[in-house]
Amino acid sequence: MNKKHLITLGTDNLYILDRLREIDDSYFIVYNLDRKCYEVHSSEQRGGSYCFTSPFSILDERIVEYARKTRAIRRDEIIKEIDEANAKRENRIYKDAAEKIREVLE
Repeated sequence: MNKKHLITLGTDNLYILDRLREIDDSYFIVYNLDRKCYEVHSSEQRGGSYCFTSPFSILDERIVEYARKTRAIRRDEIIKEIDEANAKRENRIYKDAAEKIREVLE
């Protein structure tokens, strides 16, 4: 990597990098000094290596689970989950609005 604000991790105590590479052999982890966070990159990613920023402040098992959950091959499943969550939220909003209207009319 040429970017001075990114430090590529070679090893870690919990073998997180090894476990990420079981998911995708092209993955590598960097620490972003500017943003003070861990990022997962892929040497095979088109248009740049960045895949995602860890939502966790420390490097542990959760990043491995996050990588599994958010992989591109799960795209259709993830979109379905988002659509279902949005539909539930929308139904809740309509029910709340209907309840408020009933209260006002009574």
